[in-house]
Amino acid sequence: MKRELLYNRIILFVFLLSLVSCVAIYYAQQTNQYNTNFVGMQLVFLTIGVAACFGVSRLPVEFLRHQAIWLYLVMVILLLGILIPNPLVQNINGATRWYRFGGFSMQPSEITKSIFIFVLAHFAVKFEAKKWKQLGILAILTGVVLLLIMKQPDLGTTIVYGITALAIILLAIKSTKLMASLITVLLGVAVTGMYLVVYHISALEKLGFHAYQFARIQAWLDPTKDPDSVYQLNLSMKAVGSGMLTGSSGTNAYIPESHTDMIFSTIGHQFGFIGVSVLLLLFMLLIHQLIMAALMMKNTFSSLVLAGFAVSFAFNIFENIGMTIGLMPLTGIPLPFISYGGSSVLGNFIAIGVVLAVIRSDANLTE
Repeated sequence: MKRELLYNRIILFVFLLSLVSCVAIYYAQQTNQYNTNFVGMQLVFLTIGVAACFGVSRLPVEFLRHQAIWLYLVMVILLLGILIPNPLVQNINGATRWYRFGGFSMQPSEITKSIFIFVLAHFAVKFEAKKWKQLGILAILTGVVLLLIMKQPDLGTTIVYGITALAIILLAIKSTKLMASLITVLLGVAVTGMYLVVYHISALEKLGFHAYQFARIQAWLDPTKDPDSVYQLNLSMKAVGSGMLTGSSGTNAYIPESHTDMIFSTIGHQFGFIGVSVLLLLFMLLIHQLIMAALMMKNTFSSLVLAGFAVSFAFNIFENIGMTIGLMPLTGIPLPFISYGGSSVLGNFIAIGVVLAVIRSDANLTE
């Protein structure tokens, strides 16, 4: 009974978030930045997403676990293919993150999140008895994917993948000593990386990175260096602040990409603190259900998959909202279930399909 309740609540919260998405996109397009009917397109994307979610939720999880290495290879091919010049690759503002065909674009890094979490959870369980081998394999699997996404370049998505992988690894190793060592090493790498970004960007260029990949981080740390780079952030913060308690109904704030990455600013402006609080409550309830489901699972693999999705959604939400109010650098990452976009909607609904499939199949899975 509890499983059914979790199952239904997850569906309910995703449905409510989808409604919020359509309302927010409607208000975002009132600024007349574009001529496209984004609400109509979002409804089409949601319809496709629901169909994909239903299909994925019926897949045999145990069978897919046996195909984990092939799923990983498919993911790598999709991410690698976008870095190789070809007629299907779309370059926007110097970034190659999209395949384009038949008038539609598809961002593979949004679609492959579910495969990434599924595969990491599988190999974490498969090598559970051999901790160092487990850690090494998970690190290699993660490193390849992070490198491919970073090369697009897509810093925001790279961070989401990295945090998700770290959560799965920490939950899987079950060794306090190893966990402490891993966290210490990662903190050292993070501090060193930030130091190089701020003071020695040339050292990172020698490692194959480009200075422009870190421009947004530098602008976030010191907006006075390039005021133009924080133009969008300033508009976003003004829009959120002008919403006050109940929103500035009847007025429209101009914010570039207000229907996609910056949609939280639209919600803050139109519905104020109360509207934002309702949205955050829905997100919290959804993540709470994922955490409860992870704790309820009898199978370690199921728990790791659900925990992985909980962390992925939670950090993605934090990163998107954080960048709209100045807590994080602008990274061009969509707000899950809310932002306009076919790839984002499809990727999120596939993720929910995997969640539902795992909850449904948990009792029949083997370790």
